Amino acid sequence: MRTFLAGVFFLSTVVQAQDADPRKRMIFPSHGLEPVATPPATPAATQKPEDPGAVISAFFLALKSGQVDAAYEALVRGTIIAERKENVGELKASTKKALDSYGPVGGYEVVDTLQVGTCLVRQTCISLNQDLPLRWRFYFYKSGGIWKIVDMRVDDGLVELFEEVSKRKPQNN
Repeated sequence: MRTFLAGVFFLSTVVQAQDADPRKRMIFPSHGLEPVATPPATPAATQKPEDPGAVISAFFLALKSGQVDAAYEALVRGTIIAERKENVGELKASTKKALDSYGPVGGYEVVDTLQVGTCLVRQTCISLNQDLPLRWRFYFYKSGGIWKIVDMRVDDGLVELFEEVSKRKPQNN
């Protein structure tokens, strides 16, 4: 299986492949890059205060249509992540490779939502790919009444997903 981690905010350019077998684990490590300066604030009146669910839905709809570039452009629009064009480009390329390996996206499901306070939300989704699902984590921050993505990670860590869910739910014997 392939695994790739891509923090949009701290996207790494290092790719490690263990061997030529396309089903072997690939890791895109996420080591810190220096943050870029925050662009000038866009007036809230010109931005739509879309909730994270609407942003994620639009993202997966574009992926389902095979529009990876458009999916990421809409996802990062109006954020400091958009300023890192090279990193976003690498993330698009990594996603295209993953979709080539796991098959096209036929849909998605939200499998977990975790809110920290009133301004931070993480939504975990699985994409329903033809061959195997992928786990997607979207991190949003609400500032000035506007939800913006601040990080995103994707991998094939299904075993870890089951372990996380089972730790939260009481086991029936």
